[in-house]
Amino acid sequence: MQFERSQTRYVGPILATMGLAVAAGFTLSFPAVEGLGAKVRLPVFHGAMTWVNLALFVVLAVLAISYLVTRRDALYRWVEAVRFVAVPMWVVGSVLGLLAALNTWDFTGSKSSPLTVAAADPRLTAQFWIMLAGLAVLALGFLVDERRWLAFTDIGFVALAWAVLMRAILGPGRALHPDSPVMNSDEVVIKLMFLGIVAGMALAATGIVVMVRNWRAGLHDVVAAAVETPSTP
Repeated sequence: MQFERSQTRYVGPILATMGLAVAAGFTLSFPAVEGLGAKVRLPVFHGAMTWVNLALFVVLAVLAISYLVTRRDALYRWVEAVRFVAVPMWVVGSVLGLLAALNTWDFTGSKSSPLTVAAADPRLTAQFWIMLAGLAVLALGFLVDERRWLAFTDIGFVALAWAVLMRAILGPGRALHPDSPVMNSDEVVIKLMFLGIVAGMALAATGIVVMVRNWRAGLHDVVAAAVETPSTP
């Protein structure tokens, strides 16, 4: 186990650094558009981050199911690592989503404040509830030591997150939230640059997961060694 971690010691930081650099490069190179100008880069980055985050949720559920079937401790380390990355990433993405809405949506004619209008949007509301559920799951991981129940909780959280998000996407009341303007664009370059941000964020997320997995595994070994080592009289 320790040999395996030593082999991947630098893999995580390298992937994370490369991924962030790629995502930042494509984001900063994203062309300004009429009306929004360079502000368009914020919602574009947020959208790419959301794609990667939702993929991480799916990976979390798949790994949790695999652990319940195999009961392999090594596999649970990956479940734990993905959870520790996916939930904080969603928190950051939720904040960016709200900032993107406040800076790019048209609130002309609204009698309420932009914050009130944006907060009432179904998709932003869904992001908020998913964030609260994710934080609860994350806290539970620190408080509960029963891996089987935590794996069930991960699966339930992912199912809930997708259900809440699909209800927001397919439901009414989406006048201010655009329906994927990048992927609906006729400009191939625009789509490729967006996918470049997605690829960079996915690479960075993978690297951070590897780093967290190695850190948690090392911490577990330290605790295990402390328990097994007899006390000195």
